[in-house]
Amino acid sequence: MSKEFKAGDLALTLASKYGFPAMSQVELIIFLLKGQKAEQPHGELWTAPHDGWVVGRENEGLGYGFFKHSQLMPLRGDFQPEQQKAKEAEPCA
Repeated sequence: MSKEFKAGDLALTLASKYGFPAMSQVELIIFLLKGQKAEQPHGELWTAPHDGWVVGRENEGLGYGFFKHSQLMPLRGDFQPEQQKAKEAEPCA
């Protein structure tokens, strides 16, 4: 399991799959090892085809998907969207 991610973190998808467009903001639900099974909140059973994260985005109606670690970018730590960096750099009046 990756040290840079933990359940509940927000991330961006770097690949388009499971109905999630690339660059979608998702919440990390649970990390599964290849072959591990987990039941989703709606009763759906997942079997991991490879090590990766079950992610959710219910507020957009997309439900859940499964992504490899390399297909996700964390949205915490030193990462800040460029708009936020630009806003902080503006001088105060």
